[in-house]
This record gives sequence, C-alpha cells and structure tokens, in this order.
Amino acid sequence: MSIIIDIIPSKSFAHRAYLCSALSDHPSQVICRFTSEDIEATRECVRALREGESVMECGESGSTLRFLLPVMGALGRRGVFMTKGRLADRPLSPLREELERHGCRLSPPGTSPVTIEGQLTSGEYVIPGNVSSQFISGLLTALPLLKGNSTVVIEGPLESSAYVDITTEVLMKFGIGWVKKITGDGCCYEIPGGQMYQGPRQYVVEGDWSNAAFWLCAGVIGKEPVTVRGLRKDSLQGDRRIVDILRDFGAELRWDGSEITAFPSRLTGTEVDVSGVPDLAPVIALAASVASGRTDINNAGRLRLKESDRLTSVAESMNALGARVREKKDKLVIRGSGGASLIGGYVKSWGDHRIVMMEAMASLVCEHKVIIRGKEAVSKSWPGFFQELERAGLAGNLK
Repeated sequence: MSIIIDIIPSKSFAHRAYLCSALSDHPSQVICRFTSEDIEATRECVRALREGESVMECGESGSTLRFLLPVMGALGRRGVFMTKGRLADRPLSPLREELERHGCRLSPPGTSPVTIEGQLTSGEYVIPGNVSSQFISGLLTALPLLKGNSTVVIEGPLESSAYVDITTEVLMKFGIGWVKKITGDGCCYEIPGGQMYQGPRQYVVEGDWSNAAFWLCAGVIGKEPVTVRGLRKDSLQGDRRIVDILRDFGAELRWDGSEITAFPSRLTGTEVDVSGVPDLAPVIALAASVASGRTDINNAGRLRLKESDRLTSVAESMNALGARVREKKDKLVIRGSGGASLIGGYVKSWGDHRIVMMEAMASLVCEHKVIIRGKEAVSKSWPGFFQELERAGLAGNLK
C-alpha cells in the first residue's frame, strides 16, 4: 500500500485562466477546486479589472503583477498594484522599458505601489530569453487587445520556455491566435491585433507538478511509497521534469493512468541544470542531501530573485538540518549523506513557501524533530499543506 495524495490544481494554469476569463466577451467559468494566496491575488485583481477599479492587491504574486501590468496598459487604464514582501524589489526590467517605449508610464523601480498609466501601442517588443518568462506571458496576453499587429522578439535561448507554452495553450483555449517563428538566435511571436477573448463555457485547471514534486520526493527519500493522483503525464508544465530528475538520481517511479507512485530508493548524486525549472531546486537539493556522492545544481542564478534568495535559503536551511550544501554564485554543490539521517533542529521559513515545503519533507530523514519558524508562508501556494502532511502520516518528525 502507498500513501495517496490528490494533488492541488496548477497555480500556473489558474493565473492564466482567470485572467483570460476576465477578458472574455462572455462568461467562462474556471473550475479550480483549490485556492491559495497567489491564486486569490489574481482572482481579486481580475474582479477589480471587471468592475473598473484601479487599485489591485497583488500580495506577493509575481505572476499577478507581471501579467496584469501590460494588460492594464493595453486597456489604457491606470493601475495601482499593491505589493507585499519582496515583490516590489523583484526586477521588472526589461518589461518596464518596453512598456514605457510603447506609450506607458510606470512608477520608479523598487517603489510600492507599482503604478502604470497611459495607452500601450502596438509594435515590436524585444525581451531577452534569459529573463523572467512572465514578462513574455504578460505581453502575449495583452497585445491581442490592441488594434494594430505586434511582435514579441525573444533574443537568445528562451529559459523557462515551458511557462510560455502554458500561456499559449491557455490563450488558444480562449480563442487567441499567434504565429511563432524561429529566428537566428531565438524566436518571435507575431500577434494580430483586434482579437477578442472567447472562452469556453468551462475551463478545468489541471494538477500542479510544482507541488507534486515534493510529495514524489517524500516517496523516494521516506519509508513508504507515495502515489500522487491528478497529474497529466503529457502536461506542458516544465516541473513534470522532476520524474526524470529523480530517476537520474536512481529513484523508482511508476505510472498507472493518471497516478504516479514514487518508491523508497537508494540515490546517487548527479548534475542538474535548473535554468528551465528553477522552482525544482529546493526539492532537488533535498534529494541530493541524502544521496551518495556529489550533486551539482547548475544555472541557478535566477533563484536569487524568488520569494527569498533561494540559493542562500536552501543552503542555510539544509545545512542547519545537518546537510552539506555549498552556495556558489549561480549554483549549489551538495555532498550527500549516502542514506544516513540528517540531524534536524530549528530552521526559519525565509518567508518562502517552497523553502517551508523542503524543510517539512526533510523531517522524513532527520533523526530529531524539525521546528520551522514562520511556516505559515506555505499558504502562498498550499494553505492546507501541513494538514495534508498530517492526514498522510508524514508529519511525525515535525514539531
């Protein structure tokens, strides 16, 4: 028998679906059986959008802010985006410069609230491929609303391309068209203007691979198999790559329809490039900490711009529990315990939901109790996470 987890809906798909629904010319019901602080931020902002309000509460949700900024510009409406935590400090360049180059005015960098006013104009928008994919997704959502045709030029390889693929899939479901072309060193999206959002009667949000990764890791490093239900094997979510990554460590995982089971396994260190899947770095670090040998988590510089500086927060949190993690400029180097238990102890949340999940799952391999200060930060993506841990019988070494 294995522990059964019914995974929550994908935050990535939910953000996009709620926004596209709000822009549709007729009602489109988004079916999302679970919510979180980030999803609620988008829902509240699209409510304000529909009702003609200018003040929008983004909380700490980067997706909410970065998607809605260009949308408000395309609608020619003033937007006042209230932020919390590190969100106002997280970079908006080069999206900021492109919006200003096309008719909008934004508040100075690093200020809160973040404001935008002016009428966005059509034309050519240029975004490097190695910055946040949310900038590209926001433009792809906004530009079809303009009268003229536009082009989004992506210079260089597109990192986190899976998130842009999620955006284009949802846009297609809501009747928006585009043409993607490969260029010399990148790609571009040609977007006809004057389009209308026409959503389906119902849109069902699929299961979330980013959260599923922690439960699959629990099955691999713990003492009992864990089965996660409700995932699409062919999902566009980049974080489904966790299956291949855990298998590279030597883990055993098996599919059965829409269920995947992770079995307790002996792990061996490996090298992982997380440039396209930065949210997986904490769970990879956890698996690496109990593997045999060395693991390198490479191309991880963008982790410094998340809810916490995740290179620092992962390293310090895991080291506090007895792991051996070295933080470098854009990577983590981990010497695994070879299957031996970690120690346990006190850790802080860093105000970061992914770090809390990593620390909680680490308790499965700790000799002593794990005490997390500020664990309520997990509500950003899964408010009921600790209740689910209790129900699944996986919270025994948490205090």
